[in-house]
Amino acid sequence: MRKRIAIALVPACALLGLAGCDNFIRGMGDDAGSDVSAPVAETAPVEETAAADEADKPVYTQAMSQEAEIDWLAARDDVASNSGSNGNFMAASQEGDPPPVPVMLPTGIVLPQGAESDVKFQPLSDGYFAFYPGTDYNIVVNGTNEIIGERAPGTTETPMRFIPTMSGAQVAFTKYGADYLIEFECTVADGEHADCISEEDALSIADSLVAVRSR
Repeated sequence: MRKRIAIALVPACALLGLAGCDNFIRGMGDDAGSDVSAPVAETAPVEETAAADEADKPVYTQAMSQEAEIDWLAARDDVASNSGSNGNFMAASQEGDPPPVPVMLPTGIVLPQGAESDVKFQPLSDGYFAFYPGTDYNIVVNGTNEIIGERAPGTTETPMRFIPTMSGAQVAFTKYGADYLIEFECTVADGEHADCISEEDALSIADSLVAVRSR
């Protein structure tokens, strides 16, 4: 029967073309249950795939830093009025080039006996830091002219903010346009959280800072 069908299709093949008809006849010999090849799925262009991958990635906003505008006139006036203050290692803060920010140091700090040699003052490219050793906690005063994040234009002073930490506490504030941070590092941590200084005492020490050097 297959040969008869093939002979009957010869005239039609003459019209359709020998090559195409030959493929058709040979295809008739395949098993009826053979699988038909599925159409090939279209592949998205590489550019579209890359763009989709980028869209799925989280976007992180990077904090940009900028240099603060310092009110040096106000700082000089305060330094002049505090000239009689007896701040610790005030003489060390007067050495070297003029600082990038007004130097503020605490007054009335009681150091452990023999700890005067451990007191440090270090000028930095963007400010300074000062270190006071203590029995229950050490005090580190940082001043910088770098602004991280956003700040309202013209801001030269902000209230003091108390911040508990895992190692003690911090007090942060803005003065003369510069940012200051006083860190209280507990010498002994009792339990999960360090609790060597109260908020009242931390704010009191921070409030004792006075300007001792300006430009």
